[in-house]
Amino acid sequence: MKKIIAANWKNNCSKEFVSKYFSFFNANIKINQKRIKEIIFFPPDLYLDMVSQSIKDLSSINYGCQNLKINQKNTTLTGGNTYEMIEDMNCKYVIIGHSETRENEFNKSLKSKILLCKKMNIIFCVGENSLERQSDETLKKIFSQLDELIESYSDKMSIIIAYEPVWAIGSGEIPTLSNISKIHESIKKYIIQKLPSIKENDIMVLYGGSVTAENANSILKTDFVDGVLVGGASLVAEEFTKICDVEF
Repeated sequence: MKKIIAANWKNNCSKEFVSKYFSFFNANIKINQKRIKEIIFFPPDLYLDMVSQSIKDLSSINYGCQNLKINQKNTTLTGGNTYEMIEDMNCKYVIIGHSETRENEFNKSLKSKILLCKKMNIIFCVGENSLERQSDETLKKIFSQLDELIESYSDKMSIIIAYEPVWAIGSGEIPTLSNISKIHESIKKYIIQKLPSIKENDIMVLYGGSVTAENANSILKTDFVDGVLVGGASLVAEEFTKICDVEF
């Protein structure tokens, strides 16, 4: 299966940053069409248009929104974005359930977001914190998070999961490759068990959490890993370009 390489810039951006970033990236990226399905950038909302213009002449490269607000009909709500807004920006992807937004959301909120975005490609984040890891409750936590997606699933919905162990994000540590493989396999099996109409090849599971140019190749070679969601390393154009060019 071809891989997805995604860059989550979080709240790091400026017009100068975008300009310099794509000046390097566009000149140096060499996409292996046999190995890469798509490269996706997730900039802060204010820079979506600038990023879209920066990549418009490149194939197999797309962009998406990091999150969205639920009350898309509530025009009196200050701050945030709506489904209509991100659709109007021609975003094909949206991240839902990232650990940095989950702590302020309830299951009902996440399910509503999934239903709103069912026509988009959702990257749905799951992962355990350090306490759950130490208590050997990793899969229990992940399965409970997957239920939020499964209960909101509708036919033709794209299923892309990002396994991001919360304890690994920004820490410089990652699970063993064996553990990553087992968890990704378990995610796929659980979804298929709950949604029998889904085939394994219909599910993509990305790994996220301290992905770098040094470890990306070994992660991408790991069984059941269908791509990576890159945080800090995606902010350095030279490093992210190396990640996209690795010979996995």
